[in-house]
Amino acid sequence: MSKIKEEIISMLIEHSRIIYSVLSDMGVFYSGWVENYEKNKSSLEKKKSKMQMLEEDADSIKIQLIQNYSEAETAGLGDYIALILRMDNVINYPLEFVDILPQIKVDKKNNQELKKRFEKLINKTIEMANVLKSTIKSLRDKPDVVFSNTTKIHEIENEIDAIYREFLEYIYSNENLNIRVLLRLRDSIVLLEQLADRIHDIADIIRVLLYQ
Repeated sequence: MSKIKEEIISMLIEHSRIIYSVLSDMGVFYSGWVENYEKNKSSLEKKKSKMQMLEEDADSIKIQLIQNYSEAETAGLGDYIALILRMDNVINYPLEFVDILPQIKVDKKNNQELKKRFEKLINKTIEMANVLKSTIKSLRDKPDVVFSNTTKIHEIENEIDAIYREFLEYIYSNENLNIRVLLRLRDSIVLLEQLADRIHDIADIIRVLLYQ
């Protein structure tokens, strides 16, 4: 492996760790929100601030990678630049998700069922991010692991699609939800589904890298 390629992959590995950290923090934020947002508001604001700082760290890695290697017109490594751009876009979704959660006011009657469905979606997106982190790390010298992991990401994305569709059907058919709550719930789970789609797109780019 060339020195430049090794340097790029090292930066991608660090970026993938940040993605995983942001999604993990999103899960923690959700747990605090569903337990009692008002009671946990102070700690949740700190968690959100941490996520925003991680986003800035990820953006710095992206900028550094582009400046260092696209200016040098590194031959044959254009797909790595495309990869960091796709990876950087992922972080927008969990940040938007934690922005919208405090706006959702759910009564106790609907709380448990919504909690169960949210947790399925969130846990699956975190699982995807963990597999992505392992995949990027394996780009150095484990093509079999990369191929297996990208296949796993595709499988998880299919599971998320099914959970998402069931969740949508549940909120659309729930007569106890007022329209504002319904729309905010819909917007929040759309963000999670789009998050999974972006990780799925990243897996496709990584498969292209396998054959370079």
